[in-house]
Amino acid sequence: MNIWIRNTDGKPDAVLTMTMMGFMTVLFKVMLSGVIIAGYTFGGIDAGTIAAIMTPTLGAYVARKYTDSKVEIAANAVASTPTFEEDGTVR
Repeated sequence: MNIWIRNTDGKPDAVLTMTMMGFMTVLFKVMLSGVIIAGYTFGGIDAGTIAAIMTPTLGAYVARKYTDSKVEIAANAVASTPTFEEDGTVR
């Protein structure tokens, strides 16, 4: 059983999964803030808590996407580098 969400390349992605879990946690907490269920009142959520949950996970996700795009660009650049022959022609 695979617990990771798949990214746009179809590969399991731990960072995307953690980002979605953080987002769903914040969303769940915001939706239930102030609601009373069976005598229990769910407290509110403040901006500091949201920032503590979302900033690291979204930062890691954006950094990974940026790094992946740089690696793909570098791989394409190496593959398309011209080769110079001994007679001076470019291949």
